[in-house]
Amino acid sequence: MRVHAERADGTRFQHKKRFRTVEEAVKWRSTVVSEVAHGTHIAPSDLTVRQAADAWLAGQRIRTSTREGYVANLRPLVDMLGDRAAQSITKADIELLVQKLRRGGLPFGDWHAPEKLLKATRKKRDPLAPRTINACLIRVRAVFDDLMQQGALIRNPAAHVKSLPVTRPALSTLDADQAATLLEWTAAERFHIAWRLALSGLRRGEVLALRWDGVDFDANTVAIDAARVAVSGGSETGATKTKSSERTLPLPPDLAAALKREKQRQRELKLQLGSKWPNSGLVVVDEFGNPPHPDTLSKAWREALEAAGLPHVRLHDARHSCATLMHLDGVPAAVIAAWLGHTDARFTLSVYAHATNDALADAAASLSRVTGKRKAD
Repeated sequence: MRVHAERADGTRFQHKKRFRTVEEAVKWRSTVVSEVAHGTHIAPSDLTVRQAADAWLAGQRIRTSTREGYVANLRPLVDMLGDRAAQSITKADIELLVQKLRRGGLPFGDWHAPEKLLKATRKKRDPLAPRTINACLIRVRAVFDDLMQQGALIRNPAAHVKSLPVTRPALSTLDADQAATLLEWTAAERFHIAWRLALSGLRRGEVLALRWDGVDFDANTVAIDAARVAVSGGSETGATKTKSSERTLPLPPDLAAALKREKQRQRELKLQLGSKWPNSGLVVVDEFGNPPHPDTLSKAWREALEAAGLPHVRLHDARHSCATLMHLDGVPAAVIAAWLGHTDARFTLSVYAHATNDALADAAASLSRVTGKRKAD
């Protein structure tokens, strides 16, 4: 049977389909005509999930590092359902995908796969954390939302797949004594200035992108306006994480002194290397004047903590340490938020204002003194 109809926008189309009986044909024709009249009819399409994901990615105006994150989020969907027609995907399919990601064992495919993944001997995924699965769901919903906006789908099969509950892990930080120990232990090391900047509240990417022309010793300020992040095959410098992350901070005396020492150290290295010195203009460089890869800096941080006999915390936890020490010293949340480059002081408190064990012990001792005095009275 062939059906000719007119869409709401005035364009005409035709459908053809074979049936075993006249009754089936008449019923199908009535359904199509009704859907067209109500604006809910979707023309059949062979567009696959893989093609839909590629099309959605192509429409994103994002940094390379962000794009790679989106690809990682969508790769499980494409690996499992990539060859299926996008119109055939149901909520049950997405629920099954979530189950497989929680259990582990979903095979890796080749969709936008980096070389190291293609060469990996491990061909199946480990179980993913709820936070990671939720990030995948966000991008999956975006792909199907895009198809709906184009009129290729009536509904989003991932729209009502619930995100998994996530428990925010306890943040690990260095206390004031531990931070001082680390800085003393690494005073003569190549990345000492990086640790000072991180413990002053800068993100890893901000530390790596900081330039000497952003350090104003006369005004005693430092301008944070870029971030260097890892991408496939290396790293790249781009905008800060958010607009509010762009900020100019006053230089604490100890950090200003450390920056001056680092600048002098680089002058001496430049004299030694001569024309081989790359003149990157960056504050944090290796012994040859080259910017370290973000992963290299994180590895050096772990090694520095181990050498100093300190507990392992992530490099990003140096930033947490800065915020927590400020909070415990009575700095207002709004000021801490501005220092860290946050837009919302409530977010700052919820994430960083975790009390240290020493602070809790002091609080307990204070409570004991108060209750003890009452009993004595």
